[in-house]
Amino acid sequence: MISDTATHALRVIIRSDLGTSDMQDYEFRHMEHARVRSADAAVYKAVQHEAALERKAVRRAQPKHLASSSKRVRHVDESQIYGIKKRHKGLVPLIVLLFFVLILGGLAFGAFYVYEQDTALIVRERTIEAGEQADIGMYITGTPVFQDYVSCNLDFSTINNVLPQTIRFTVRMYGTNFPCVLNIVDTTPPVAEAVPQVMYSVDRIPQAEDCVTNVYDLNDVTVEWAELPNMEWGGDFTAKVLVKDSSGNETLVSVPFSVTRDIVAPVIEGAEDIEAFIGDTIQYRENVTVTDDIDPEPVLEVDTSGIIPDEEGTYEVTYRAKDFSGNMSETTINLTLVEKPDTWVDPELVYAEAREVLNKITNSSMTDMEVAIQITWWVRYNVHYISECDDSCWTRAAYDGLTKRTGNCYTFAMCAKALFDVAGIENMIIIRDPYIYNPHFWNYINIDGQWYHCDSTPRLEYDGYFFMYTTEELRNFWHNGWNGYNFDEDLYPESAQESVQNRINYVGHSIKN
Repeated sequence: MISDTATHALRVIIRSDLGTSDMQDYEFRHMEHARVRSADAAVYKAVQHEAALERKAVRRAQPKHLASSSKRVRHVDESQIYGIKKRHKGLVPLIVLLFFVLILGGLAFGAFYVYEQDTALIVRERTIEAGEQADIGMYITGTPVFQDYVSCNLDFSTINNVLPQTIRFTVRMYGTNFPCVLNIVDTTPPVAEAVPQVMYSVDRIPQAEDCVTNVYDLNDVTVEWAELPNMEWGGDFTAKVLVKDSSGNETLVSVPFSVTRDIVAPVIEGAEDIEAFIGDTIQYRENVTVTDDIDPEPVLEVDTSGIIPDEEGTYEVTYRAKDFSGNMSETTINLTLVEKPDTWVDPELVYAEAREVLNKITNSSMTDMEVAIQITWWVRYNVHYISECDDSCWTRAAYDGLTKRTGNCYTFAMCAKALFDVAGIENMIIIRDPYIYNPHFWNYINIDGQWYHCDSTPRLEYDGYFFMYTTEELRNFWHNGWNGYNFDEDLYPESAQESVQNRINYVGHSIKN
């Protein structure tokens, strides 16, 4: 049996469903709520069930417009009307679970925040110049929170950092791999220094690599001419050398050139007429020198194509000298070939006799001038003049003069020649030309770079000799109304101009200090 209190509450609920105003319903619920606080749960459930059945019956009996209106009436929680509280048995576990969820969420958020902040420090691509060093620090722009969780799959110490290349690798942070790129580029041109060149216009242009020095680049370079001026006519020029590395970087080096144009021909000296015997070996180049103002080694050619070696006669021999620029000079001498006389003496026999005499009249402390006066004096006063003698060749005359101590002017001149030769004094024989009755022979010697006349042949009624006369002094000598020293000066070197007669002691055959 339902109590009055429950019945009253049920009516209130039914009244509310039938359309009682909200304000009145609100006041009633609060008044009744105070009365049913002590009602037990069984009564409440029964009332609730009975009220639900009654509401359903009422709704069926209501017109449709009232039914829709009743839907808008706020539902009244009978538990609030009767003051009955529900007990929630799983609330504490839910609170604990929520607490852990909040902690885990905070940790997850913090981890995500750190992840986002630290991975943003990664630089995906870097470019360095060849030769520079790279390391992992280039790819991390800050300091990660957990540095131990940062790694890289590239060993930077193994990189050839002078070779332009692109290297791909990964940086691993917090378990995630980030693709990265290292670009090694070469944009630095090579360096080099010019080597100034001095050359002649006919020289071959040197190789470009020989005209630069101190070439430096990290990679291979090529050196070649970029610009070469025309140096044919000589002058000062600037050529350009291109130094290029394997990356295409280029450097132009200016190389100064000083070019001399060679137009002077070589000079041939010492080429003199030769007298030889048929069958003898002729030393065409003996005492012949060739010099050039530029070429240190000009080429000398001797043209003997016109000689018939087994026939007596006088033949032309042509000397041609050519320098490396193509400048050429030539001179011609006469070669006279005759049959060798039976009285011929080998020159070595003559020189052996001459050395024996020279050792007796000179010593090593003497100057060339002092030696020369001893030779001229000895021949003058140790060889006796005779008009008839063997003058078929110079060696016979010199040998007879040195051994027999007799002879004519030819013998005197050839004895002196042999002595001058072994003494190392340059000399030659001068022949009087023209002459009326007989030729005359005397010596021409070179002392200290100057040429002088020496004549040891005695003259009639003249007790003396000529030593180191200049051509002018010899030409001005007159005895018994005649001179007798005329000769073709063009055939011989020019004589000294300054006299040395004031230094000569003819009586004591010595040189004055």
